[in-house]
Amino acid sequence: MKQILKKLFTVVFCAAIFSSCSKHTGKQITGANTPVNKGVSLNKGQKLQIDNSVKTVSTMEVMGQSMEINADVLTTHQLEVKDKKEKSYIISSTITKMNLNSSAMGQTMNYDSDKKEDNDSEMGKMMKDQINVPKEVELSDVGKVINIKKDSAKAAPALDNPIMGMISNMGGGQDESTGINQTFQVLTPGTKAGDTWNDSTVADGVKTYITYTVKGIEGNDATITLSGNQVINKTIDNQGMEANVVLESKLSGEILVDKSTGIVKQRTLILDGTGSADAMGQSIPVTTKVTSSSVVKSL
Repeated sequence: MKQILKKLFTVVFCAAIFSSCSKHTGKQITGANTPVNKGVSLNKGQKLQIDNSVKTVSTMEVMGQSMEINADVLTTHQLEVKDKKEKSYIISSTITKMNLNSSAMGQTMNYDSDKKEDNDSEMGKMMKDQINVPKEVELSDVGKVINIKKDSAKAAPALDNPIMGMISNMGGGQDESTGINQTFQVLTPGTKAGDTWNDSTVADGVKTYITYTVKGIEGNDATITLSGNQVINKTIDNQGMEANVVLESKLSGEILVDKSTGIVKQRTLILDGTGSADAMGQSIPVTTKVTSSSVVKSL
């Protein structure tokens, strides 16, 4: 029974993590008020660092028990512009650091990529193809990833641990752009406070609808608020156990962007979701809250 609960918990929590990692992937449909793009402005050799923080709390009710996972994940990405083309850039993205503190079903797990003993652990072995492994993408001058160099590294094996299942789902790249899509927001010259536009994204089992509003502009810095919703209807398989997860979430957040370069200097996002996971003939209530923030700086 304990093993069944672990597997159920893993697939449900993976759905929660999926929701926090699946922005701006798949087919994008922009509204009529979307700004006319000026273009991203980068230089060959330019380097950026992105410090990300994600805090997730998920609960589910199953077999009369209420269970909860808490996870705090800190990551550092470094981007380098490898080449500048006529209408695009080749960018290398590398996760240089990850720190995890988590608890689930009476278990705790901590991981620090800077510690040798952690890298020699099961977690470290699973993350070796994610940490300090450059991944190249091509970014269009309108701030969208248009080509991804497929990673030749082998995927880490699934391990019978709900926390490791969560990390595998995060690190494996639900956002194949390796976070680059979230680092740029292109605005048109003349953008002013009060301007709004819509962005709809359709991915595999995920639909996201966001409304952006320019809150204010000071110099080259534009503050943009976002609000919207996300619907996940997806079947997740974990070690032979399938669960159909339906999760509806509200999104809110704020972006600070340098409108002269298109670089997002700060981003915050809060996701509140409720839904269910259908597995083993049961419908399991699920709630999740994800709070994420990122800060970008030049190196």
